[in-house]
Amino acid sequence: MLRIDSITAKYQDLSAISEVSLDVEDGKITALIGSNGAGKTTILNSVSGLKELSSGRIYWNDRIISGSSPDQIAALGVIQVPEGRKLFPAMTVEENLELGAYLPGPRRDWTKTRKRVFELFPRLEERRKQYTGSLSGGEQQMVAVGRALMALPKLLMLDEPSLGLAPIVTDEIFKIIVELNREGLTALVVSQEVLQTLSISNAAYLLENGKIVLHGAAGAMLADPKVKESYLGI
Repeated sequence: MLRIDSITAKYQDLSAISEVSLDVEDGKITALIGSNGAGKTTILNSVSGLKELSSGRIYWNDRIISGSSPDQIAALGVIQVPEGRKLFPAMTVEENLELGAYLPGPRRDWTKTRKRVFELFPRLEERRKQYTGSLSGGEQQMVAVGRALMALPKLLMLDEPSLGLAPIVTDEIFKIIVELNREGLTALVVSQEVLQTLSISNAAYLLENGKIVLHGAAGAMLADPKVKESYLGI
């Protein structure tokens, strides 16, 4: 579904990622793991059209999308849940969700999609008229995921969906990702919760200093001595 072919992206003269290649298969959960500052967010921003590439190409169903604008990429169904949520705190939960259905296709189905989001996150329905800035961190993350779902994603990219959340909320978010995947949604998950992320994923890539240093089945990655020592503390 998504193919990243030897991409390099720079900030001024410093390469954040270098010659990165990875594939996301249709219907699968793919994990992208690595330490803070390794370049994971840069990869997601490159796919979303938020970061210009220095070289390489990104393909969506064999169509080149690198160089396209973020709205064009979102219209294809490639939707990102950004690190830090990036919500509108002075708007209500319902208003934030409605913004996710901004494009014409999702807007036609936004009432039906909103109902599904409220089924996944009942607390959001309870707080639908509440300002998002007054919610807990976990509830805000639910709004961020819900807003992305309102865009009817074909590929959902989640950037640190559990960052700063209590373990019980993290478990809830990951269960939702698994449930959505069982319904057919493809996901690319970036998370520092390495054990939990690999446990729900089919394939995985390890990024260090802007380069892919290991990739394969997520189960095999869990058993890899380097991953166990460096990222699982085993």
